Amino acid sequence: MIRVQPERFLRGVLPTVPWADGRSRLPAGVCAKLTADTVRAARVPAGVHLAFTGAVTTVELTVTVGERTSVPAPTLPEAFVVRVANRPSRRVPLPADGAVVRVPLPERDPDQVVRVYLPESVEVAVVGLAGDGLLEPAPRGPLWVVYGDSITQGWSVTEPGLAWPSRVAGTLGLDLVNLGFAGAARGELPTADAVAASGADAVALAWGTNAYTSLPTSAARIAETMRLYLTVVREGLPEAPVVVVSPVVRPDAEAVPNRFGATLADLREALEESVRRFAVTTGDDRVTLVPGRDLVPAELLVDGIHPGDEGHRALAEGVTAQVAAGLGREAGRVGAGTA
Repeated sequence: MIRVQPERFLRGVLPTVPWADGRSRLPAGVCAKLTADTVRAARVPAGVHLAFTGAVTTVELTVTVGERTSVPAPTLPEAFVVRVANRPSRRVPLPADGAVVRVPLPERDPDQVVRVYLPESVEVAVVGLAGDGLLEPAPRGPLWVVYGDSITQGWSVTEPGLAWPSRVAGTLGLDLVNLGFAGAARGELPTADAVAASGADAVALAWGTNAYTSLPTSAARIAETMRLYLTVVREGLPEAPVVVVSPVVRPDAEAVPNRFGATLADLREALEESVRRFAVTTGDDRVTLVPGRDLVPAELLVDGIHPGDEGHRALAEGVTAQVAAGLGREAGRVGAGTA
């Protein structure tokens, strides 16, 4: 087996975040300023994977397994998942503790990118990587950082790589960092600092649902929070295209007021108006709003809140063209989500 440094192959992590211990998708300094639920959600390795090319049939991962994470998508397997475009995915069970994991790879062209996603139910650090041939890091595309809630994190797809950000990134050849935080993502400004410091070529923001009940707020406050969030992102990324996706439909919340008298429809409208106003008042034509209300049909919500695989496909199809336009790319057709 030919051994290589795993850090060169790691994808899905901010440039400012080391993954030596597999403990968080956010910098430690940012976590120190956040609420506990966001910090816990950041421990889920959503979208974190190894990406490589080469004529190898098997790789060996030397891993250490830490504590269980608190909010992984309940529909995801407790396994490493291998994804190659136009090939069936493969699953390799998670070891109980630190071990060498042998991962067989599907037949493919040596130039095709292989992605090995980490299990999201535990903290996993990859401390060694080897192949039965020469491994090369997959080419990197433009860095796309996506901030959002549990839907962005990947609730409730059946495998990593099928969440809407991964589908968009796979279609457009983007290097995705998924900053989706289940049960959180209410426009916390320290996360805006992390996005602003990321050096991203493009950004997407998709939050608002958890401002209805998780930590409820009013329409006026969500509008101001979005304005401040966009202001912080623009301070660090003055030229990057920013796509804002407002909350998808949630039937039990659309017309029912929260404790501050705001329905989800009210919050969505306020958030959307805030984005429009920001773009106009700042003269920022690089900020694009994608209204979320009709992106995912209610029948594609597996629990009345979270989309399943087809719902995430629909969401990706509604967002891809705007992300592509911001980067000056052709949208093409949404693929199988192999990013």
